[in-house]
Amino acid sequence: MEIIELNPESFKETVVKPAALIDFYASWCGPCRNMGRELEKFAAAHPDIAIGKVNIENEENRELAASFDVSTIPSLFFFRNGQMVKHLTGFFSSSALAGELGL
Repeated sequence: MEIIELNPESFKETVVKPAALIDFYASWCGPCRNMGRELEKFAAAHPDIAIGKVNIENEENRELAASFDVSTIPSLFFFRNGQMVKHLTGFFSSSALAGELGL
């Protein structure tokens, strides 16, 4: 499945899917860039999970990041049917991420 850039509106549409993984990141963050590459591998291995990225540098996304108390990036949130079930911070390889999420 394709990784999509999210804004507050598309975020709401994405997290209500059966399974969604959201990455809060910034372009200047080295671990975030590495996480982006691992998310591409994760997306290929788990096409049933919607994957979105929220750039915290964008003014429109700052309130969204604040509502989830994002203070460390990368910050990953896993949702099932609109309910947040797991919050992870830092870099994870694709396989380690799958393990953390019980996949």
